[in-house]
Amino acid sequence: MPQTESVADNAGPNVRSVERIAAILTAFTAARPMLTLSEVARTAALDKNTTRRLLIALSRTGLVRRDEAEGTYGLDIAMLKLQPAVVGPRALRETAAPYLQRLTTETGMTSFFWLPDPSGAICIERVRASGVFLDVPWSSPGSTLPLNMAAGPRVILAYLDEPARRAWLAQPQPARTQSSQTDPAELEEAAGRIRERGHEMVADDFVVGLAGLGAPVFDRLGAFVASVSVTTRSGDFDDPALLARTLAAVRETAADIGVRLEGGPSASD
Repeated sequence: MPQTESVADNAGPNVRSVERIAAILTAFTAARPMLTLSEVARTAALDKNTTRRLLIALSRTGLVRRDEAEGTYGLDIAMLKLQPAVVGPRALRETAAPYLQRLTTETGMTSFFWLPDPSGAICIERVRASGVFLDVPWSSPGSTLPLNMAAGPRVILAYLDEPARRAWLAQPQPARTQSSQTDPAELEEAAGRIRERGHEMVADDFVVGLAGLGAPVFDRLGAFVASVSVTTRSGDFDDPALLARTLAAVRETAADIGVRLEGGPSASD
């Protein structure tokens, strides 16, 4: 969530400036990569003058760019240069990558590796299928999806501890399509079914025309860490044989990644 100007009332001006810059940078998302000044200010909970001043400063560093013709702002290439230095998920990403590649090769489907995040489920690795028929911004590494839709995020919701799951379900649940599940009671029931069968399969709930299949990843101690999922055309899993083969491959991938993780999320430190 964006920081407001009142969050750090007792902090020094340097701390407040850092928080304001962070709020501006995190206002941009894969779904909304270009924003007007007013949109940035509203999302970051800042006044326009402060927002304009900080955007100008950020543009000088190459972190933000301005589209003069459209009057909008977006993140620039200097942000991309920072990605290789991100320490947090590096170990998990490097562990998962070859197994996702194998999964995509075996299934012919795009594969994903998801981690729990305060804002939902964050994709930290993706391997696209060759000749992929559809690619949208949310599928790229670093993108975050809400936990009520898409197979990988819904698996994460199911395996959150009870207080965390209740806290998430207490929030309004977004809907992207008519198939999006938004009722907290129904989502709680679905979470129970996911834990019981050890996987999730959904179709058309985030993007009409796409179906997903996901499974949990547990570390060596049996602690839930992440989820693995694949995406294909809606209706593909109507073929029982294809569903069975794909589910076996997804589960094998999740197990192969998990057995190499010694301490859950701390393995990414």
